[in-house]
Amino acid sequence: MSRNTMERVLWQLCVERAAKERFRLDAAGFLERFELSEDEVAMILGFDVAGLQAAGVNPMLTMGFWQELSVDRSMALYKKRLGCTDERSAGFSAALKG
Repeated sequence: MSRNTMERVLWQLCVERAAKERFRLDAAGFLERFELSEDEVAMILGFDVAGLQAAGVNPMLTMGFWQELSVDRSMALYKKRLGCTDERSAGFSAALKG
């Protein structure tokens, strides 16, 4: 796994307007220019924030990626994808790392 590359991709997608537009138009095509494994590409395309965090990607990058580009930007769904199942941990979604 190339955590640094995944983090670079997510960082670009969080801060660069042109990268966001290219990703929205052709997400798979955008990712082709990076040295990512099939699993890494699948995690990014599938907005698998739990998988990304389990691979060591910074939780703030996964949250920013989710908020910037996911179809359903709902934080409730983001928390659910991270495995948050109770109200006590609901406020700490960015830090939910297995």
